[in-house]
Amino acid sequence: MTATPLRARPRAVSEAAHRRTVLNSGMRVVTQAMPGARSASVAIFVPVGSRHEDDAHAGLSHLLEHLVFKGTRAHPEAGALSQVVESVGGSVNASTDRELTVFSSKVPAEQTDIALHAVSELALHPLLRRTDLTSEKPVIADEIRMYVDSPSDHIFTLFDELLYGRHPLGREIAGTIGSVRRATHAGVVGHWRAAYRPGGMVLAVAGAIDHDEVVRIASDWRAAGPPEAGPARRPPVAAAAPKAAPRGALRVSHRRLSQGNLCLGMPGVARDDPDRWVLDMLGAILGDGMGSRLFLELRERQSLVYDVSTFSATYADAGTFGIHAGFDPADAERVVRAIVEQLDRITTDAVRPDELDRARAYTRGRLELRMEDSGAVAGWLGTGESLLPRIMTVEEVIEHLDAVSLDDLLRVARLHLAPAEARLAVLGPFKSRARFERALRA
Repeated sequence: MTATPLRARPRAVSEAAHRRTVLNSGMRVVTQAMPGARSASVAIFVPVGSRHEDDAHAGLSHLLEHLVFKGTRAHPEAGALSQVVESVGGSVNASTDRELTVFSSKVPAEQTDIALHAVSELALHPLLRRTDLTSEKPVIADEIRMYVDSPSDHIFTLFDELLYGRHPLGREIAGTIGSVRRATHAGVVGHWRAAYRPGGMVLAVAGAIDHDEVVRIASDWRAAGPPEAGPARRPPVAAAAPKAAPRGALRVSHRRLSQGNLCLGMPGVARDDPDRWVLDMLGAILGDGMGSRLFLELRERQSLVYDVSTFSATYADAGTFGIHAGFDPADAERVVRAIVEQLDRITTDAVRPDELDRARAYTRGRLELRMEDSGAVAGWLGTGESLLPRIMTVEEVIEHLDAVSLDDLLRVARLHLAPAEARLAVLGPFKSRARFERALRA
């Protein structure tokens, strides 16, 4: 029996374009209504992250993100604001990245005003009490230890440190236990006063929402600040473009583990570089999904790894492209050689048309499925408004991906992914560098 193909339904992201309003405070409000959604996701994007910190203030953005949950103007007790959101079936959270800090809440659609209230309290009305700073420092120190104790997480920090050295992009976002302990109340308050200004923020809302109602509510917001606020520091400035470690740089971190972890990678491209779409396709072909080259070769054919995948990051003026793998320490040299062989292959031989078709369909499908979630749409809007000249539609991104040609793949692979460009960070029970030096030269 032959199945009759279903007519494809228009993509959800095409059903309604986003709307944008700039408030009198300077805050930019971007929303997208999602017909059929039962939720609303709200997020405030603050244009500050670990990249805006010098060594003396490492981890301050992340520390501040924690402190706002200890008490706000309307909810002075720790946990009180979270209880309000959770009492209507919602959630509230925050995250700190290299160039942004985000406060978000997701609720049933009829409770959108609760989510708006929650994120505005966190970003605009934190109390930032001295006692809260004292009590939160040990919590953040434990968080840092947690990531260090997780080899599959810590290897990425080791790789960033190797690639970018003492530049803020090479530093752990949360800072170090030492920098957290040294943080002062004046520093935290000054950081809030300098960076948390409505004129620099973006409010992104998606789901079963009404743009005009969101604008009406947000128009009344004003940044009140902690009662002990002193003079503001200068607005945070992102560190200059980083200088990457030399080709072939190697870092071997010894730890008694039953599994080895590695990140092998190189500098990528900035977010406004047109080659970013080509690198996305190369990443999908090499190591995104169970049908990718690295997964098929290293896991299915050679049984060298349980997990292998590509990763990437783009910043205002820099980028990263890499490969992560977890493996039996006895197979360390074979794993590195196998990865280098795949890099050599993709830089010397043209990708097959069917591989490119698979990568396009896989990347497009994952993107479209993700954009059915109101939280993902709010994140898309807020990130685009904060970091890009304008918010791109999903259709525009798909057009960029569809425009990537086989010649583009070979050109960009030779420019950025040649094995000679590789830097390697390894974590595991390894005391000698020799095996990894040999493998990199293979």
